[in-house]
Amino acid sequence: APVSGSMILAGVLLKFGGYGLLRVFSLMQVLGMKFNYIWISISLIGGVLVSLICLWQMDLKALIAYSSVAHMGIVLSGLMT
Repeated sequence: APVSGSMILAGVLLKFGGYGLLRVFSLMQVLGMKFNYIWISISLIGGVLVSLICLWQMDLKALIAYSSVAHMGIVLSGLMT
């Protein structure tokens, strides 16, 4: 896909994924209360590491993909708090 298509996919479809996580989260909240801190720490560490990988990317499509992964890690940690 061209870079513009990748940007649309990263911008729109990841928002739908975040909304889907929010809808399913009510079921996961009861089941995963004891694992909240584990999920938060994994998602924050992953978001920071992928953000550091983004600093050295020269390819625009790879940069968009890595930044999308970093954003979803931050969204997941925000939903778990």
